[in-house]
Amino acid sequence: MMFRRLLPLALLATFALSSCEKDQEAEPTAALLEVRWMLASIDAFPVGASSYSGTAQSYIEFSPLGKSTVGLGPCNNFSGRFSLSSGQQLQLSTPIPTQTPCPVQTLETQYLDNLALTARYEISGDELRLYDATAAAPRLVFRRAAR
Repeated sequence: MMFRRLLPLALLATFALSSCEKDQEAEPTAALLEVRWMLASIDAFPVGASSYSGTAQSYIEFSPLGKSTVGLGPCNNFSGRFSLSSGQQLQLSTPIPTQTPCPVQTLETQYLDNLALTARYEISGDELRLYDATAAAPRLVFRRAAR
């Protein structure tokens, strides 16, 4: 008899605790999405501008709609897809760029290759760091664009 009275309470407590876990996981994800992240460095090499135009700067954006990415490399626009797993695990598809050649094509190739190698991310303040599965240092560092 006592078991029947406690069962609804136990189920309610379990539901409440599980929804707290989801909220804690969603917070880092929400910080990643729908923000323009401006490229600051590739393998610790500072990147200040894109050769796309004198005023453009390379960036990436993560959209929850279709789990898609769009961005601008040092030479070309690109798009792709992403998936998030437990914790801060992040995988990006190989980005598909437009095909405009430019003088810093090697830098763009390194940028796009590093995006495809991404295994996890960290956000600290206004900085996004992308890591591959092997390196202790971030392969790519971005800064949140000013609004």
